Amino acid sequence: MKQNSSLLVGIIADDLTSATDGAAAFLAKGHAPLITRRADGLEDGPVVSIDTDSRAFVVSEATKATADAVSALSNARFLFKTIDSTLRGHIREEVAAAFRASGRSRLVVAPAFPEAGRVTTNGIQVVNGTPVSESVYGRDPVHPASTSYIADLIDASLGTPIILAANSSGDAATTASNLILDADSQDALNRQVASIPDPETVLWVGSPGLAIALACLVPAALDELSSTGGATGRVVIVAGSANPATHAQCDALRAQGVPMVTDLDDVPSDARVVCLRAPLARQKNASAVVANLAEQAATAVARHDYDAVIATGGETMAAILDRLGISRFILTRELEQGFPVGRAERADGSSLTIAMKAGGFGSPSTLLDAARDLPAKPSSKKAFIHDRA
Repeated sequence: MKQNSSLLVGIIADDLTSATDGAAAFLAKGHAPLITRRADGLEDGPVVSIDTDSRAFVVSEATKATADAVSALSNARFLFKTIDSTLRGHIREEVAAAFRASGRSRLVVAPAFPEAGRVTTNGIQVVNGTPVSESVYGRDPVHPASTSYIADLIDASLGTPIILAANSSGDAATTASNLILDADSQDALNRQVASIPDPETVLWVGSPGLAIALACLVPAALDELSSTGGATGRVVIVAGSANPATHAQCDALRAQGVPMVTDLDDVPSDARVVCLRAPLARQKNASAVVANLAEQAATAVARHDYDAVIATGGETMAAILDRLGISRFILTRELEQGFPVGRAERADGSSLTIAMKAGGFGSPSTLLDAARDLPAKPSSKKAFIHDRA
């Protein structure tokens, strides 16, 4: 398997949202991360993030996909295995597989993402004041958080972890081979990560909070990142998430005149921005709904009806990219933290702007702000909106 000879940061994620969130922190250092869904044929570059899509796999397939991706990136100076900050997915099995494939001698686990209300206290993951397994994430119908104790997710074969309290350092940071980092703020997490010697010997495991801390250790790019993905024309927003936050964002779009449809054939021809969303009534087969949205969006994009795609939920964007035959793209910027923008190449070689966010992320105005940001310089804030008169 070919390895990247200039790799500074290697990132392995179990879904597309995590792959982009884990890489986006390095944009601030002037790097343009490559996001790829294949572990083979990697191009040289300083920051590469592989989406294994393994959260949707059975355990045996998930561990193999993880090990293969880690092996492909094992020569990175910094090696980072992302996990969900709400502790969903095959964490125990994937971390163990990643560590064995990494060639690293130390394991540091830090799932805190304080800016999103996810903190770690005494080795317990807490979301907005509630232990994660007792929160709504513990009742997730597909990937529930089964425990709030991070140590439960570290395989016994890797040794007994030591919990490093927030705002502390010392012998544990220097000598322990298996650490869990408490963190109640991003500054505390940054200081803890900076206190750990020889970071190149560590397999780092965590969420976007850890990515931010690791970015502080990474040298800036020699050439400042200048590509922003360019201006775009028509934008399709694909709202595949049933999260209440996404519903509120769609309501804000509708209030400003953005056409809201379940079939792109119903879109007015002069609309610059449209929102394709799932039916409001609960559907028996949620996967079929996402597949239908993805098929419609991909068909329209392939016809060049739209120059940019915004998707809520990594599963939705992944399904669209699959149908377009796109397996990699370059991150160029963030609309806001947790809402990255990338540049992909269509089958005919033309450029496609893509942006995605988690379904539960953002304020009611998040999608509306994105819709105003991506199109090519409208003459006014309402220039992209279809005339409702």
